[in-house]
Amino acid sequence: MSPMMKWPLVVLVIGLGIAFWDYSLAKKKKEGFTRGDKDRVMGIFWFSFVAAAGVGALIWLAQDLV
Repeated sequence: MSPMMKWPLVVLVIGLGIAFWDYSLAKKKKEGFTRGDKDRVMGIFWFSFVAAAGVGALIWLAQDLV
């Protein structure tokens, strides 16, 4: 697998893992899964996609410089 595909995938998996972990912790709270929890989890979810796209773009631009 090329670095162009590997590192964005690693970033995406880590981000989605953090989002899932946060979701599971929020469900265990006494008041349950609230609207604020949903907003935070969705923010982490979308940020992981944006970060993966940024890593992919950075690698793509760096390959053009070499």
